[in-house]
Amino acid sequence: MVWWIVLSAGLGWMSAGGAEKQAGVRAEAAVLEVLAPICVARFHQDGDREHKLEALKKENSWMRKDFVIKQGWATMPGTEKPGSGVAGECARRILATSNL
Repeated sequence: MVWWIVLSAGLGWMSAGGAEKQAGVRAEAAVLEVLAPICVARFHQDGDREHKLEALKKENSWMRKDFVIKQGWATMPGTEKPGSGVAGECARRILATSNL
């Protein structure tokens, strides 16, 4: 038991499961970093974006992801389903840059 603590705390070693979980988190962050700007760009290309921005602002925070999904902005080219994480990050970025 002591050896495990020394390896993990002192040397940064982790179990295979821990490493896999950390890799998954990093991969998800990388995907969002690439796809969220595409979603935001699709919002900016929407001809009715000003009206939709006001509607997005009025949505409850937990419903904003669904709003973005319904608009189709989070459905990436070549895919059939929108990314839930992408939609949430997209909504956050749209609102962050819209001068609330």
